[in-house]
Amino acid sequence: MKKALNNIFSRNRPIGDFRQKINDREYFDKDDRDFDVITHKSPIVNLGVVLAILFFVVLLSRLFFLQVEEGIENNRIAEGNRTRNILTPAPRGMIVDEKDRALVKNDYSYQLVCHINKKRDLDKVDDSLFALIDIPREEVWKQISNSDYTGNVVLKEKIEKDEALILKKSLILFQDFEITPMFIRTYPYRNLSHLLGYIGKISPKEVEDRPSLIVNKMTGKSGIEEAYDEYLQGEPGSQKSEVDASGKLIRYLSEQDAKVGATVKTSINLDLQNFVSEKLSQVASEMKTNAVAVVMDTRNGAIKAMVSIPDYDNSKMSGGISNEEYQELLSDKSNPLLNRAIAGEYPSGSTIKPFIASTALFEKVVDDKIAFDTPAKIELGQWSFPDWKDHGMTDIRTAIAESNNIFFYALGGGWGPIKNGLGPERIKNGLEKFGFGKILGIDLIGERSGFLPTKEWKKEATGEEWYIGNTYNLSIGQGDLNVTPLQITAATASIANGGTLYRPHLISEIKKEDELISSFSDSDFVISKEVMPRDTIRIVQEGMRQTVTSGSARSPFANNFPVSVAAKTGTAQFGNEDKTHAWFISYAPYENPEIAVTVLVEGAGEGSRVSAPIASDIIRWWSEHRG
Repeated sequence: MKKALNNIFSRNRPIGDFRQKINDREYFDKDDRDFDVITHKSPIVNLGVVLAILFFVVLLSRLFFLQVEEGIENNRIAEGNRTRNILTPAPRGMIVDEKDRALVKNDYSYQLVCHINKKRDLDKVDDSLFALIDIPREEVWKQISNSDYTGNVVLKEKIEKDEALILKKSLILFQDFEITPMFIRTYPYRNLSHLLGYIGKISPKEVEDRPSLIVNKMTGKSGIEEAYDEYLQGEPGSQKSEVDASGKLIRYLSEQDAKVGATVKTSINLDLQNFVSEKLSQVASEMKTNAVAVVMDTRNGAIKAMVSIPDYDNSKMSGGISNEEYQELLSDKSNPLLNRAIAGEYPSGSTIKPFIASTALFEKVVDDKIAFDTPAKIELGQWSFPDWKDHGMTDIRTAIAESNNIFFYALGGGWGPIKNGLGPERIKNGLEKFGFGKILGIDLIGERSGFLPTKEWKKEATGEEWYIGNTYNLSIGQGDLNVTPLQITAATASIANGGTLYRPHLISEIKKEDELISSFSDSDFVISKEVMPRDTIRIVQEGMRQTVTSGSARSPFANNFPVSVAAKTGTAQFGNEDKTHAWFISYAPYENPEIAVTVLVEGAGEGSRVSAPIASDIIRWWSEHRG
């Protein structure tokens, strides 16, 4: 038995065949000793076998990773290589007036776009393509190489619909060239050009700051278009398609429509804007001069109308004006691109007097009981300071109503019973409270601050001292004082409403897909709740009312005028040719003010004769159409 078993477990027996069952029992050789009986199976642990198994496990795991995990990634890459995602431009958002009437239009058109950015890829394109699009291969490469946006270069714009449809069908064989929609911004109302502004092609700097613009390609360059460009920009759409290795279309996979930009609702009343423009243009044309008018809501600073003459064709600016035409605009002496309402700086003339009066009352230089005789002129040494007539006994209300220069000389620099006038420093401080000499912050780019002269400025600028004559001139809105029509309208509104200075604004609300994005309350636009005490404001209001009932502006508002008005005339000297700007500021109704109206006609003479009748027509129209 032992010998037989030794033969079974001999050293010459092949590996792996070392077990044998005898009588249903399993035995194994153990160092040539007697056999032990095993009652269950128990494999021998062999180190080489274990290492071999571990090696195969690791190898299989690695193969799994390569075949499965990397296969997924490789499949994703392969998918990307045979799909193309093309972005399409979006329509720009609308700008509407207070009654939701459109002030702009988006005219639908088409453009030819090239997605090639390497010359070797262009060289592979068949010659038939260039014959089809009627642009030589060399010209296409020139446009690509000169573009800041390679891979998305517009080769042709404003393609007519019929031609676009033919090209689109033919370009199926040339997937790097395609017809996409484009939107041409037009402006039906030229008198809104300074408010709406225009759009133009994006610059490299704009793309750097906002990469998304590369698809829509246009951005606001001035006016509301610029101020609210972030909201007006639409969201580009996309078209995903499957192409073969040569770039030819296999099938469309998905498409996402472009989303129109937000709607910006303004405070402008289109009918009022058109009426103001018509009246102002008529006078400016007859007198061959420039003019500006502003209508503001006294209760919140909202602009209801703003006209600056001359205006310009902003549709042409947005559509692509030639360099020659643009240079012609820039060299035009009438400066049509200037929004005179916010950036025109003028001597105020007597329209500054209500604000000088407010400051003098506040500083207790005068009160409403003081009255004194005011001759036709006063003399200080060799200097003479005239008025336009002898006003006789005058108090502060009458001085405002009759535009009494002598009275205001006294308020500013002292004279007669007023020994100590305000002086230049207190005049400056008072006018600053009303917003003069500052940027008010209207939601348009390009607002100017005007200028309030000081002793220090004069010394530095001219090397001369400040004289009493400088103070007298400042007190009646002459000399080096400059204001903008917007500033004086906002200041007039603050008198009208009892002392609150509002930030002028055009925005009312912003909506996108009927969802309100931004809305505003009157309190959002408050600059100062009380520029002057109400008792002080009340006295000035009464003086401005007298201007219409018995003062320098009574004629345009006579004959049962439909609404009560308070106002101030102004005739401002400028230059060395003895010319004057015709100013008129006003508000209505006097008892419960709603609008402030400012009219300025450049170099036109007296405000009472030229600008007051225009303001009268504007207020009459407003009173008949308000609702």
